[in-house]
Amino acid sequence: MPDLVISIFKLENEKGLIVPSVSLKYIEKDTNIEWTINCGGTRVYFMRFGVGLLKNIDDQAPDSHFMANRITATLFISGCGLFRANAVGRVLIEKIPVSTTNITTHLDLWKQSPKKDDKEKEKENKIILEEFSHWYTFICQNMLFRRAVEDAYYALLNPVEIDFYLYRGMEWLLKAADIGWQDLAKDMGVSVKEIKAFKKQVNVDLGQRHGIRSGHKRRAITEEYGSLVSDYLYGLCNVRKRVDKSFSGITPKRAAEIVFKAMPFVPYP
Repeated sequence: MPDLVISIFKLENEKGLIVPSVSLKYIEKDTNIEWTINCGGTRVYFMRFGVGLLKNIDDQAPDSHFMANRITATLFISGCGLFRANAVGRVLIEKIPVSTTNITTHLDLWKQSPKKDDKEKEKENKIILEEFSHWYTFICQNMLFRRAVEDAYYALLNPVEIDFYLYRGMEWLLKAADIGWQDLAKDMGVSVKEIKAFKKQVNVDLGQRHGIRSGHKRRAITEEYGSLVSDYLYGLCNVRKRVDKSFSGITPKRAAEIVFKAMPFVPYP
């Protein structure tokens, strides 16, 4: 008989943004275990349903956090903003005497009919939800891109380590599309000289990628570190175009809008 694990996370955003109402299904390829994911407002529920889930209870906590990372990364790249996911509860139900189950969650998202003057907002939300769905599906099917998106998210979340995360993200992209640094520079809209300077800074001048004696830290200046992530995000989408012919990419302006919405008010609160 199947088990059910329900994990509840609080989604926090310092700008007061809330998560759109999203409902997803995800099937693990190697186990056929089913996930139902409901998020909205400031909550996300992960319902994991399958046989043998509770043989090792300690596995369930990290699995829910891994899935939470996918949600926060997708929220970021689809233009919803930068959210932190904090676990606030977990329910374990063993050996349910049915092969399927229906689950309903009550999210803290008001169900309000849009006003006449909210048509533009309704249109914007529809676009965001479509982008969320497309990106979530894509990163679930492409592990290297998922890691590259997560590193863009971590770069904004941890501005003191921005160079490390962006460098690692670039390496994921090189492998994801089997391209070289020259190709990546073109996709990011920067020169090869600029890429080489960035690599030297991370590896030698600041020592952020390797444990070397310099070991300095970059002071994240709002006007500068946001543009770094924007260039990276623009490049990431162009690299995706190389392997996903259904994806048309984004403009530099859209990349900047996504990053600006997600950026903290100040790098160091």
